[in-house]
Amino acid sequence: MATVIMKQQPLKDPYKYGFHEEEKYIFKSKKGLDAEVVASISGHKNEPEWMRERRLKSYATFVEKPMPQFGADLSTINFDDIFYYIKPTQNVVSSWDDVPAEIKNTYDKIGIPEAEKKFLAGVSAQYESEVVYKSIQSALTKKGVIFLDMDSGLREYPEIIKQYFGTIIPAGDNKFSALNTSVWSGGSFVYVPKGVRVDLPLQAYFRINAANMGQFERTLIIAEEGSFVHYVEGCFLKGARVKTAGGEKSIEQITEGDMVFTHKGRYKKVYRTMKRPYKAKIYTIQYYGDSKARLQVTAEHPLLICKRTKKEYRNTQYTSQWLHADQVEKDDYLVYPILQTSKEKKFIPTKIVTIPFGIGRHKSEKVLHLSLDPDFYRLLGYFFAEGHIDNEHYLTFTFHIKEKEYLEDVKTLLHKYFKKDSIEGKVRNHGKTITLCSTIAARYFAMEFGSTNKTKHMPLWVLESPQEHLRELMKAMWRGDGSFDKKNNMFRYSSVTKSLIDGFRDIALLLGVTSSINSQNRKYPKQIMHTVVISRTSNNLFGQIVGFSAKNGRKEGSPFFMDEQYIYLPIKSIGIREAKTMVYNFSVEDDESYVAEGVISHNCTAPIYTTDSLHSAVVEIIVKKGARVRYTTIQNWSTNVYNLVTKRARVEEEGTMEWVDGNLGSKITMKYPSVYLMGRKARGEVLSIAYAGAGQHQDAGGKAIHVAPETTSQIISKSVSKDGGRTSYRGLVEIHKGAKGAKSKVVCDALLLDPESRSDTYPTMKIHEKDVTVEHEATVSKIGDEQLFYLKSRGIAKDEAQSMIVNGFIEPIVKELPLEYAVEMNRLIQLQMEGSVG
Repeated sequence: MATVIMKQQPLKDPYKYGFHEEEKYIFKSKKGLDAEVVASISGHKNEPEWMRERRLKSYATFVEKPMPQFGADLSTINFDDIFYYIKPTQNVVSSWDDVPAEIKNTYDKIGIPEAEKKFLAGVSAQYESEVVYKSIQSALTKKGVIFLDMDSGLREYPEIIKQYFGTIIPAGDNKFSALNTSVWSGGSFVYVPKGVRVDLPLQAYFRINAANMGQFERTLIIAEEGSFVHYVEGCFLKGARVKTAGGEKSIEQITEGDMVFTHKGRYKKVYRTMKRPYKAKIYTIQYYGDSKARLQVTAEHPLLICKRTKKEYRNTQYTSQWLHADQVEKDDYLVYPILQTSKEKKFIPTKIVTIPFGIGRHKSEKVLHLSLDPDFYRLLGYFFAEGHIDNEHYLTFTFHIKEKEYLEDVKTLLHKYFKKDSIEGKVRNHGKTITLCSTIAARYFAMEFGSTNKTKHMPLWVLESPQEHLRELMKAMWRGDGSFDKKNNMFRYSSVTKSLIDGFRDIALLLGVTSSINSQNRKYPKQIMHTVVISRTSNNLFGQIVGFSAKNGRKEGSPFFMDEQYIYLPIKSIGIREAKTMVYNFSVEDDESYVAEGVISHNCTAPIYTTDSLHSAVVEIIVKKGARVRYTTIQNWSTNVYNLVTKRARVEEEGTMEWVDGNLGSKITMKYPSVYLMGRKARGEVLSIAYAGAGQHQDAGGKAIHVAPETTSQIISKSVSKDGGRTSYRGLVEIHKGAKGAKSKVVCDALLLDPESRSDTYPTMKIHEKDVTVEHEATVSKIGDEQLFYLKSRGIAKDEAQSMIVNGFIEPIVKELPLEYAVEMNRLIQLQMEGSVG
């Protein structure tokens, strides 16, 4: 799959069409277009004479060609008020460090952080007219894959460019293909040799900064016989433990709406899940810090890594970056986040809880008022360590007979908060119990914290409490289930309840204490005992918290280090194996990351967007015998952009071409990805989504030209119109004489969200052969009052209900997108529904 993304920053900036940077450039052409401007573009690029002549000839064609007489109204385009070429830098650079500061600032704002680039196989960033940053992994180069900007491709591979340039879309095809051929700049050149598979992302990002700027990138993709260009998403294997607000869950059990722990140390909502079959290498990574943790991930899955820069364990730089699993090395540091509480969120020192009683006609409620002072947290710590609920009515604690001090402390605390004396039980097996007979107390603890070791858990609000409260909680937990190994000078906290172990370590980190988790299988009873082992370098601090004197160990005795955001855990082994299995991933609001197997993982690449003016691109793709190419575009230009693009692919025998096209932004879009099926059993597919809001006209669709026999095509189009927006499906299916056995199916569905919006369908069928199968179906529907009433009656707001209906409408196409594009499409639709994007 060759993938190209063209996107735009959500418009929350006071600048009308999104933010912009102060213009700095090496060269900027004069406004308007003439032969002098065309020649100067070629001269600045130092192009061969044949390209200069082709540009000038194409300019003459552009002048002669009329504007399209179909589709949207283009009469307001002023070609004389456009800058056709801006060169922002002197040269293309291969290191992000060499990109000028103002350009880096722009891409940082729109979501291309440096770390993201480091795990992309190939990245090309176009700013104004030129590609300014270009990188490609050496693995692709070794396979003979070429991924360059078009200008570099012309310099380094002039014969290949000359052979294919303009053969699929000649300059005389239409006025805008002539315009692009005369002033093209930037874009991508991709060449995949015979039989080579590309299993890593090839992505390009485009942005216009200057006002009245035209962008005219040119893309040429050549997939030789039997080659395969495809993007594979990073994923985890079944069983990977994911940290959620309710405790750990296996990744295959994660559902939309779950709150998961992210790399920013906060819990955010899952909004899409995914699983897929996978056959390739699996990387198994183990690290110091959790003895049971085994990361089993696909090679391209990104992890947050701190590269080791010194021979000894201590790494004082703490510079984290996202890297693919196959780029990680032994002794690098994996990263675990420290919980970050919101500065605006204030701790409330009292808690009012409603406890249900009775059933049926006898159902009632009682209100419990609790003072959440440090003493209550100490009581809670005792409960986590030594407490349980009996029969919904009794709150019971069990201590060793030598722990009389702790037993008396619990009795005092129970009376303080529940105004009742507790009952002491008889001594059994060196243990003594105290029980509070209070249904309201027992039910509160069961509801809020769990009733037995199997159900105990630490709510998020507890972890977000002040440090003095957490100190008391930790002190009591350690008094109940903790120990100190004098021989090894080591503090431990043990429990069979994994959620309490995780909570204890989180508290320790919040208090500045580093630790690791060790898990061992018990035979009698058969269960796993988990232990938090405090790092010796934290002995002094931890001892002060729990009231036990211990000396710090040697500094080099602990491999774990922390700063305000993370604890760093060194990798001890990496294993690689071939596997055929199902793998899982999901997307998370805002942060797009989660903690799995005890460390931070990213789900996909970051979103990138573009903005402003006239965009007229040309994309030519040659799919040779038995090759397959998928080209995905998620496009969200600002609402002053004319988006006029010509995209066409030639497909030879048994080749496959797939266009996946999402159009949400722009003032006007006219774009009809085409497949010319030239060889027997060639296959083409166009999946298209268009969304038109106020002042927008999305005129999109697809074309399938069947020249050879036994060819197949499918065009599926979905469109949504809102606030007076207009969508149009414009398609062509043409079956030439001799294309026997050809099959084509066209489905175009439109959804109107209000009476002011509009949708049109303009299908064209030209059939010149009898032995063929052609299907066409089209529907137009509205969101009904009954649908909205049904959702609103279930507590769903009107805007959210509309979004749910729209997401369900486009889901058949979205599910065909790779995960990161499906996520982005849903997110952009949501922004449009909220009116956040112009």
